Amino acid sequence: MKSITGALKFIIAIIAWLVFTSGLVLTCIGIYDFGKVFVYLANGAEHTTRMMAIGLLHAVDIFLVAIVFFVLSIGFFVLFDSGENPSPVRIPQWLQVRNFTQLKVILWEAILTTLVVSWLADLVEKEINVEKTDIHSLIIPAGILIIALSLFVLKKGEH
Repeated sequence: MKSITGALKFIIAIIAWLVFTSGLVLTCIGIYDFGKVFVYLANGAEHTTRMMAIGLLHAVDIFLVAIVFFVLSIGFFVLFDSGENPSPVRIPQWLQVRNFTQLKVILWEAILTTLVVSWLADLVEKEINVEKTDIHSLIIPAGILIIALSLFVLKKGEH
């Protein structure tokens, strides 16, 4: 039985490292996009300020998605830690999860922030490109509302 548990811990550790690596890749992409923003400034394009605003919002969005991946990987490490070896890194109090529900709440909050920034970036981009906003533009805000209400009900049920 110990060999099965050890194998499962090893597989979960691999998954957590892969999710962490995905966060690192997204961070590199965000840094690239952030640097690309200043190319607009150097080129002196027609709508420099607007293009920089869109680029910065997209870079922040990618950074937020990377943070979601980092939180998920740390959550996996903390949840499946046997407690035999002390952690070499001090984990903040809000990341010391004891069950999947706590991890889910933390991830929901991070994903909500990411969705809001992503929607704002798309909205600003549509406004700058003089595109009409239609009923389809309300899909993401509706999803944000549903997730926020679910999170509210979940937190209210805990207390």
